[in-house]
This record gives sequence, C-alpha cells and structure tokens, in this order.
Amino acid sequence: MSLASFSDLAAESEPSLDELALSLAGELKEVDADAALAELDRLGAELAPAAGGRAVAEVEALRELLGRRHGFAGARDEYDHPDNSMLDLVLERRKGLPILLSIVYVEVARRAGIALAGVGLPGHYVVGHFGQTPPLLLDPFGAGAAVELAAPLEIRAWGPHETALRMLNNLVGSYRRRSDLIRAIRTAELRLELPLAESDKAALGAEARALRARLN
Repeated sequence: MSLASFSDLAAESEPSLDELALSLAGELKEVDADAALAELDRLGAELAPAAGGRAVAEVEALRELLGRRHGFAGARDEYDHPDNSMLDLVLERRKGLPILLSIVYVEVARRAGIALAGVGLPGHYVVGHFGQTPPLLLDPFGAGAAVELAAPLEIRAWGPHETALRMLNNLVGSYRRRSDLIRAIRTAELRLELPLAESDKAALGAEARALRARLN
C-alpha cells in the first residue's frame, strides 16, 4: 500500500499510529510499509484468541506473545541510535526504544481487539490496558514487565500526535548528537507539521531555525 505523507497524516484528527510512525520513518529512509503492516497483522492474529477475557489475562497474553515468544525488548546497546526509532526496523530486529516498542504493543493489541494505549511517563513510555480501572501498566522495554509506580501519577492514554512529537524529539536529539545536521533539521521541521499549542510551536520553530542557521 502507499502510505499518506507524514504531513497529511499529522493533519488528521486521529491518524493511525502505525501508519503515522511508518510515514515518519519514510521521511528519513526507505521503508517497506507493506511488510511492516503485514507483520503487525500477523502478530495481531496470533494474539486474537486471547481477546475477550479478563484484563489480567489479556495483559499476560501480550507479555507472553511479544516479550517471551517473539523477544521484543529494549535496545540497550547504543540506546539512542536512530534505527531504534524506526517502526519497520524495530519490527524486524525486535529491539527499539520504549516508545517504539509500545507502538508495537498498541498496534498488535488493536488488531486483536484489546484496549491498549500508550502512556507517557516522566523519562519513560509504557502501555496501559484500559479495560479496567486503574489501568494495568506494562513496560515493553522490559519485555512486558508490570509497571509499579512509586508515586501517584495521572495515567491517561496518549494520542498519536503527542506520541509522534515525543518520537521526533528523540530523533532530533539523536541526530544532533551524531552531527547529522540535515536529518536533525528535517525531524525538527516535521514536529511543526503536528497540531501544537502556540507556545510549543513558537519554541520548536525557533529550534528549527537555529538548526538551519548552522548550515550557513
């Protein structure tokens, strides 16, 4: 299939998270979107028999399928490498950043009819099963381990736009640390395609301009 551009998907009110992540990767490299989506479909079909049970059982089925059987876990060597932020490569290598592994969990669960969503925490990103209250939290970076919060925090489902913004923030930093100025500028500009608060848009626009000025 031919994916819509990142700009077009970012303009939608509720874009598909898998397509948004793949279109983001496609702005920076060649991506086989059909293969990536087919892999998510295959994993979703494997998970589907577990759907419809208790939330605890669905969470355990997710952990067993993705964390144990298929070995999805955190990329601990060269943690912030840009490849760890590319959904197609994460599906292929079974390693990635917390936010990309969380997208895998969310999209596999969605295909199986399980109520999972990404949850941004300070300095981390996990997933929550929202089929019960409070939601059950899993850490895809830790192969689906249960998350126990040391202090009370607001737990809410994150939308695709704010998830994409956090992905792009990671990539801007990763490319800057590698002195890849062209891609740092491109990812900084992609952030401006997302719906942003005026204060955020001004700050991110200023950062993009500062990066472009370094090319002169």
